[in-house]
Amino acid sequence: MKWPKRVIAIGIIQLIALVLLGAAALAAGEEAGAGGYISGSVFYDLDGDGQARVGEPNVSNATVFIQREGEDEPLVVSTDAAGFFVARNLSYGVYLVWAQDGESNLSAVQSVTLDEVNGASSVDLPISRNTSGGTQIRITNSIFLPLVNR
Repeated sequence: MKWPKRVIAIGIIQLIALVLLGAAALAAGEEAGAGGYISGSVFYDLDGDGQARVGEPNVSNATVFIQREGEDEPLVVSTDAAGFFVARNLSYGVYLVWAQDGESNLSAVQSVTLDEVNGASSVDLPISRNTSGGTQIRITNSIFLPLVNR
């Protein structure tokens, strides 16, 4: 079967267009920072061991800071009602991640590396807090002086 030259030319043009569109889409993905993501949870570490255990509640609406090494401003995300967060479309590199609850209690800073092999990472951020219910005992010294009338 003999193909007309016009059909072959159209096929070649379509193939070139597909290659160019694919390259443009790939470049747009790289420019948008498409790379990896960091997800995890924020929880109150009641026993101080740094591990999420049964009975240690997750922190809803906590602020999570994700700062790429060498950058001045961190990316800020919040945990959902269940205490989980996700940051997507992160460039590859080393990130510092920490969290803060509504009472300004902070978690420890953790380092996370995203690269082409490890493009996704999960991190749990434990926050230690005062579990005494906020009760404080104050000891004060009082001096009683009797009232003297003259």
